[in-house]
Amino acid sequence: MAKVSVIVPVYNTEKYLRCCLDSVIGQTLQDIEIVCVNDGSIDGSLKILEDFANKDSRITVINQENKGLSAARNAGLKIAAADYISFIDSDDFVHPTLLERLYSAIQDTDSDISGCNFTKIRENSAIIPSKKEAEHIYEPALEVLLNRKNFIHFNVWNKLYKRELIRGVPFIEGMYYEDWVFNTCVFAKAASFVWLNTPLYGYRISENSIMRSSYSLKKMNDYVTGIEGVRNFFYKNYPNLWKQVKQTRIARTTKMMMNSAIRSKNDEIIDETKKALRQLCAKQIIGYHGLSLQNKIKLFRFLH
Repeated sequence: MAKVSVIVPVYNTEKYLRCCLDSVIGQTLQDIEIVCVNDGSIDGSLKILEDFANKDSRITVINQENKGLSAARNAGLKIAAADYISFIDSDDFVHPTLLERLYSAIQDTDSDISGCNFTKIRENSAIIPSKKEAEHIYEPALEVLLNRKNFIHFNVWNKLYKRELIRGVPFIEGMYYEDWVFNTCVFAKAASFVWLNTPLYGYRISENSIMRSSYSLKKMNDYVTGIEGVRNFFYKNYPNLWKQVKQTRIARTTKMMMNSAIRSKNDEIIDETKKALRQLCAKQIIGYHGLSLQNKIKLFRFLH
């Protein structure tokens, strides 16, 4: 059985897909399976996937109607067979040693999750500078969530997870920002997390990137869904940790919602964000704890 299952969700990324797949099949850790989920692409992505699968027996292609990124990842998880899971987005690419280093870091430190730094890549670049840098072990892994000084980006694509750890924690389908909800729940279950401060992942910034698209009511509602989902998860499974999570991860997300609404300069979005945050305050899901004095004042003025 393969050591690592690599799940690659694909939607209309023919421009970058070959570069991505070349970087995955060229990994120094060769004992992997590659699960590519074509999420209803209408460009040439499926043909590219089929061509690669015909040349490399480690590649499995799932073809489904368009359901979104989370649904594609969930579909890949259903058939992933290895003990460790990696997620790589199809418009990105990775350093040849990414999986070997993440896998070795877990084995050497007996951690549940490993992660590495990443480099932002503009459009057509395809080089990731790599150098050996310091690693840090977090025990428990939840320290990453609760310690503001140790904040690490909560994307899933620059991490490697024990398969057993993420059972029962699916990606919420149909929402933006699904990574932070998924990781908040998974890191709460993990005993330890090892971080490699080496940029082994190339995150491509394109004009169509979700993170570059404008703030919207849909994104605002997804923030609320995420906050409530995290709150329900901790109330059910780790009630003693909720206060700390509220003052760190939830406080950060509250600030992001407020600032995104203000930057939008859209009266409807601003009004709906105010309404949503007031409702979360009334339910005591969010509050002022965990915010700097400056942001406490800013939030108070925003809500009143």
